[in-house]
Amino acid sequence: MKSKYLIINASKEKIGVEELDREDVIGPISWGLYCHLEKYGSYNYDIFDEHNVLCFGAGKLAWSEIYGTRRLVFTFRSPLWGGFFLSSMGGAAYIFRYLGVDFAAVEGKAKEPLIVALKSDANGNIEAKFESIPEEKLLEIYRGYKGKVGAFALIEYVAEKYGKWYMETKAPMRIVAVGPASMFTRNGALVSYASRDTRFTGKPVEFSARGGPGSVLYRAHKVAAIVFGGNYIKKPKFPRSDLSNFKVLNEIFTKYLGKPMNQAIMDATVKYRYDPKTKTGGTFGNDYAYYDGLNPVFNWTYIYWGREERTRFYKEVLEKTYLEPFNKEAIEKKQWRTCDEPCTAVCKKMYKGYKVDYEPYCSSAADAGVLDLDVATEVVDLVDAVGFDAIEFGNTVSWIMELLAKEMLKPEEVGAPAKPYFDHKLFYDLSKVRELSEHNAKIVKELAWKIGFGEGEIPKIIGEGIRRAAFKLEEMFSERMKDVRFRDLAIYVPFGPDGSLTPAMYWGPGNIAPIPIIGKYLTYYHGIFVEPEALAEKAIGRAIKELYSEEGGLCRFHRGWAEKILPKLYYEAFGVEVDFDLHSKKLLQKIIEYDKKAGYKPVFWESKKVLDYFILSAQEYGAEQWYEKLRKEGVEAAKEYWLRFLRKEEEILEISWEIEY
Repeated sequence: MKSKYLIINASKEKIGVEELDREDVIGPISWGLYCHLEKYGSYNYDIFDEHNVLCFGAGKLAWSEIYGTRRLVFTFRSPLWGGFFLSSMGGAAYIFRYLGVDFAAVEGKAKEPLIVALKSDANGNIEAKFESIPEEKLLEIYRGYKGKVGAFALIEYVAEKYGKWYMETKAPMRIVAVGPASMFTRNGALVSYASRDTRFTGKPVEFSARGGPGSVLYRAHKVAAIVFGGNYIKKPKFPRSDLSNFKVLNEIFTKYLGKPMNQAIMDATVKYRYDPKTKTGGTFGNDYAYYDGLNPVFNWTYIYWGREERTRFYKEVLEKTYLEPFNKEAIEKKQWRTCDEPCTAVCKKMYKGYKVDYEPYCSSAADAGVLDLDVATEVVDLVDAVGFDAIEFGNTVSWIMELLAKEMLKPEEVGAPAKPYFDHKLFYDLSKVRELSEHNAKIVKELAWKIGFGEGEIPKIIGEGIRRAAFKLEEMFSERMKDVRFRDLAIYVPFGPDGSLTPAMYWGPGNIAPIPIIGKYLTYYHGIFVEPEALAEKAIGRAIKELYSEEGGLCRFHRGWAEKILPKLYYEAFGVEVDFDLHSKKLLQKIIEYDKKAGYKPVFWESKKVLDYFILSAQEYGAEQWYEKLRKEGVEAAKEYWLRFLRKEEEILEISWEIEY
């Protein structure tokens, strides 16, 4: 398919628009793989070399009126994982499409921090403005500007600078910025208000965060913010059937799904809007309601409690201090928003002005011992402002909290004000939950600031990622490892010589399996324990379907309908038949090809807690034979499972990781 792409050269402060006509490049993932494997060969270079281009783009249906089709998808070599990675931002392609291009890439490296502003006219001509800003001034903005800090402060600064430029032609705009975490750590996020202008109050904040894309944008290219928008409208939008016409869409949806578009989408997004069975909505409400105590707390130590204790803790604590206030404020008052594109899912649930989603709050608050929702909002807001991926940061800081509680680290060594309260039994007294949460929150917020700004030796080490930090701390404090190593209290999936990533905040073997991309949903992440070959089939099958959404620029909350008819929509729109299963399989093959060239391959689990996570999941999910085998044989049985999974993955994908067994 023909595509138009934009190259943003940070070193030359120039842009260029070119065309690409390749039948294997039909979306932002295949665009990113083309750039990283062929055009730039980034696997040959250091992760923070300018060849690690930050690629991004919209799906081919972005000009349609189909809800959920306007995510902006970023691809890059992850500073944390070490391999090719992808991460997307809600609603941002709604504005990006006005540039008149399908894809973009940031190349080159500026001498000083750079702000890039892009605006199209009605004919699709793009004008670019580049502003260098001294690093000292950028840090000054991060520390406080117009009552905000971090990425939020920089967005305010950029809005003041460039808002009038867009408004003078009544052009919608979107600002994507990084925070200090992108300057000083490998875990920097891309941060953006779900807004088409400079009015941000009450708007949800959206992120492209997993894997550290913000760190790539800043440390590989020295770009601190990108603004885009304009006045271009594509005509005709689709050559075969007009998917921007609701009448046409209803006919197409009825033809393939037996119901008009609105009804099909409403039925498929019940969880994210409102589920009458649970009387709650969104990822936060329903992932607590659905999992009924299987949600991580206290650095995943809940895996040791037993089912009865986990259920009790959920019913007596989390349901009272997290779910009930959320339902009362966000659900009953219908404080629901979108990511900025028109969408009936209205998945953004707002609690007292804060967007509340499950994984960031589970990791940066609950897993760190912050169990009062009002206190949790303050914690996550600061983590977001500093510009972290809140999931990765939360999992890492929860590990630090346990190290502090077990006195393997001292508060003064990490810049913490005290030791945390990390005994879950203390929280059964609901009258003390806020006090305990506030105490722990002070520690988390202090760590977020110090790690984000690289203040202190150990905070800098932590900013390099949980696996790198664990090994370094073992070197520094070997005398403190009596019965347990630093890594043994950490939950992470290792990759290559030094890469790792936090699994999704769900307890299931598929989350820690040796798959090409961890920490997203390119696996079977639910709680089951089956034979390794069966799990590999489920995991890779799910990865193939998830790539429908990522390659199509679709929100995965719409996967319930999209995976059924996406190939049909491409045919109806363009007259092109796409075998999405085969295309997704080829994408996974190319990701593995890239990772092997970069020197990053799956590594067997290194942490005792990860082994316990795996072994105890066999018990939790009723795999009695495997549990007994794992209990008796330990690491050897776990390695057998891991290897059998990997071999089946290789068979399904018709590849070889070239790992000696």
